[in-house]
Amino acid sequence: MQQAVATEISRSLAPLRDVVHSLRAAAEGRFPEPAERRRLVRRARQAGAAVLPSLLRALSSASEGEAAWAMYLLRRLGNPRVVSRLRALLAAPQVDDRAKARALGLLADLKVPPPQQVVLRDPEALLETSVHELISCLGSRLELRQAVELVLEHVPAAEIAAFVREVIGYGGEAAWPLLEALLRDPRTPRAALAELQALAQGLPRSRGGRDAQALNQALASLRAGKLRRARRQLESLRSLRPHDPEVASALGVCLLELGLPGEAMVHLQHAAELEPGEALHLWNLSSAARSADRLGACYRWLQAYLQADDHEVGAAERRREAQAFCQAYEAMLMEAYPDVPLERVLAGEELFAHAYAALSAARYEEATWRFREVISLLPRHYPSWGNLGAAYLAMDRTEEALHCLTRALELNPNYTIARENLALLQR
Repeated sequence: MQQAVATEISRSLAPLRDVVHSLRAAAEGRFPEPAERRRLVRRARQAGAAVLPSLLRALSSASEGEAAWAMYLLRRLGNPRVVSRLRALLAAPQVDDRAKARALGLLADLKVPPPQQVVLRDPEALLETSVHELISCLGSRLELRQAVELVLEHVPAAEIAAFVREVIGYGGEAAWPLLEALLRDPRTPRAALAELQALAQGLPRSRGGRDAQALNQALASLRAGKLRRARRQLESLRSLRPHDPEVASALGVCLLELGLPGEAMVHLQHAAELEPGEALHLWNLSSAARSADRLGACYRWLQAYLQADDHEVGAAERRREAQAFCQAYEAMLMEAYPDVPLERVLAGEELFAHAYAALSAARYEEATWRFREVISLLPRHYPSWGNLGAAYLAMDRTEEALHCLTRALELNPNYTIARENLALLQR
């Protein structure tokens, strides 16, 4: 019997699985370290053509992380087959504009001119997105130089001034560094230079323009998913404009997207205090509270949101989601504490969040009196009894720990953590 011969598909299957797994991890915010990145680039090359459908599909992802990782891999592959597939994607009417914007960016990075025919559903929105992404790359000298190279290499000389005027129209003062860099660059065509000088003279900077430019750049970074850069830019602006609600709100949203909901709440609450009744501040606060597992606070902010006027895009969907969460949360509390007023339960839930934070930070003395505060309001709050027992256990106060853990299990026999801690104590 002849020995089986491995086909190209079977050889590429294992590398393909590795790449697909890395895309899923990136969608969840887990990016590979440098050594792992190099390994995955090798695996993508080993997978050959089999990996391209997954990478191209990821260009349409709503997750900036997944799309950015797919773009990185496609950029590193950068072979004629990748270029051919990107060009085909740009001509496909069923592919959304978000994927096409990323494909255009990839072709620019690979220094390949885009095809003459690009089918777009909403060219205006794509142009605005592309301009914001371009502006977000003007924060350092290197990135500004790269943007100038992009313009000089890919925009016809006769269209440079019109292109820059369009960028300024969408990006405002955040686009000024590009105009100034083109004016200084000796390679800028003479005809374009004259038009750019006229454009600069006709667009005087407003007072406080530098701050406005910095804010626009930070917001462009945030929209483009460049969160760490946006955080640096916004924290710098916060020191200059501590009472600007837009800066506070943007910094809060940035921290929330970075997975830091506790820090995000500080800035989002500041924004809400500076602009009382602004619906989106309240909505963002509720999102941060929910991510921080502070459901009582989330409920309160959503109640405030439902009382505010939200006229922004997506308001109807936000309102439906807020109403659904509030109804479900009220039903859960009524079932757990049928004879306790809702306000009292909410107060207890918020106190519990602070107590648990103290316990997690190993501030055991503080945690004990905070959990007792909750129990004074809600005597049957079994998580407080269980965590109070854990705090006492950490302090070697075994008799008090035994009492609390036993009480937690009396209230909820299925409370696994309390049962495990009790077993540990008994051993």
